Amino acid sequence: MRKLVLSMFMSVDGYIDAPGGEFIGPDWSPDLDRWTFNMIEQFDTLIYGRIAWQLMAAHWPNAEIDPNTPDEQRKLARFMNQTRKIVFSRTLQDLSAWNNSTIATRGLRETISSEKQRAGRDMVIFAGAKFASTAIREGLVDEYWLLTIPELFGGGSRLFDGSIRQRLKLLESRKMDTGAVLNKYTGR
Repeated sequence: MRKLVLSMFMSVDGYIDAPGGEFIGPDWSPDLDRWTFNMIEQFDTLIYGRIAWQLMAAHWPNAEIDPNTPDEQRKLARFMNQTRKIVFSRTLQDLSAWNNSTIATRGLRETISSEKQRAGRDMVIFAGAKFASTAIREGLVDEYWLLTIPELFGGGSRLFDGSIRQRLKLLESRKMDTGAVLNKYTGR
């Protein structure tokens, strides 16, 4: 059975973006590149809410063709662009900004439950705190892969909104060469 993984960067104080909504990612390094490329081999489906999909669609198609994009990040862009994407939205109609994207025709629980039964690699939520919280509340997230950046943002969007309580089991903990820490948990 396929799993749904929540994989996100977050600050030590629990935010996935800065107070103004700007993305703050980890410092890139050869160690982070290795982890990223090992990680993406696990997935064949990206799961998004509308807002996160629109932000990603504005970035990844151009990142793959931009000559200023470093080679390793271009490889990640190819993965992001070529991989199947399921988008949950009641208002979004035009998906032409990002190839391999489809709108979910059923609710979150029905779609993810059905997708878990399909053959293939696992699914992942890479972005969208509100959408991720909904998937967690619905009991759909099987594993949490959290890369904690050694920085305090002081505000922004919290990954966990405080309305969810769940006991997790640590599967792996690893320090990156940049000082970021990867923790993998299972919620099952």
